[in-house]
Amino acid sequence: MIDVVVLHALFGTSLPISKYLLQFSPPFFLAGIRMFVAGLLLLVFNYFRKKQFSDINRSHIFDYVQVIVIGIYLKYMLRYWALDFLTASKMSFLFNSGPFIAALFSYFAFNERLTIKQWAGLFIGFVGFIPILITSSTAEQSFGEFMYISWPELAVFLAVMAHCYGMIVSRKIIRKHGHSASLANGVRMFGGGLLALITSYFVEQSEAVTHIGTFIGWLGLLILISNIICHNFYLKLLKRYTVTFLSFADFLSPLFVAFYGWLFLHEAITWHYFASAAIVFSGLYLFYQDELKNVHISAH
Repeated sequence: MIDVVVLHALFGTSLPISKYLLQFSPPFFLAGIRMFVAGLLLLVFNYFRKKQFSDINRSHIFDYVQVIVIGIYLKYMLRYWALDFLTASKMSFLFNSGPFIAALFSYFAFNERLTIKQWAGLFIGFVGFIPILITSSTAEQSFGEFMYISWPELAVFLAVMAHCYGMIVSRKIIRKHGHSASLANGVRMFGGGLLALITSYFVEQSEAVTHIGTFIGWLGLLILISNIICHNFYLKLLKRYTVTFLSFADFLSPLFVAFYGWLFLHEAITWHYFASAAIVFSGLYLFYQDELKNVHISAH
C-alpha cells in the first residue's frame, strides 16, 4: 500500500510545478514542449531498445490520430490554459471527476450498466463538487460563467472528457494492437506536443520563455517525475493491484497537490475544499464499494 501512496506523492508534484512554470511560459507552449520532449525521449528509447515501429500499420493510424488529437493535444491545451487561472489544488480536485465522467461516458457510449449503488455514488460525487465550484478567483470571473461554472472550470471538465476518451483508445492500442505502453505513449505525446507547439507559434504572440535556465531545469524535473517515473511506476503497480483499486486511490493526488500548493505556492485551502473532498470521497467509496470488497477478498 505504501507504494501507491508514494506514486501519488510523486504525481502530486506535477500541477504545482506546471503552475510555477507558467510564470515563465505561455500555456500552449508549455503543454507543447513538455509533451514533445517526453514523447521524443520515449520514441528514442523504443528505437534503440525495442524497435517496434514496424508494429504500426495503416489500420492503426486512425486510433493514433484520435489519441494524439483528443487524448493529448486537446486535453493538455485545455488543462494548461485553465491552470493559468485556477489554483493547482482546485485544478487537481476538478480533474478527479474523471471516474464519474468515465462511468457516464461508458454508460451512454457502450451501454454499460450501473447498479443503484453506483448511480447513488455518481450523484453524491457530483454534488460534492458544488462547494469548490462556488469559489472562484478574480481571473476566473473575468471570463464570465456558463450555467454558474466559470470557463476555466468548464475547460477542466472538457479536458477530463478528452482524457477519458483518450484512455479508452489508448487501451485499445495496447491490448488489441499489442503495442507497448512506451511506444503508444511516445507516439501520442510526440504528436500531441508537436500540434501544441504549432498552435503556440500562431496563437501566442508573447516571448515564448523567460528565465530560460530556470524554465529548463524545472521542465526537466517535471518530465522526469511525471512522464517517465510515474507513468512507468503506475504500469508496474497494475501487476500488483487492480485497475479499480488504483482508480479509487487516485483521490490521493488532489490531497498531495493541495499540500504542495499551500507549502510552495502559498495557495489558500478553504473549508470548501475539505467539504468537497469529504463528499466526493463518500461518493467514490459508494461507487466502488462492491468492487473494492472483491479486491479485499482476492488480496486474502
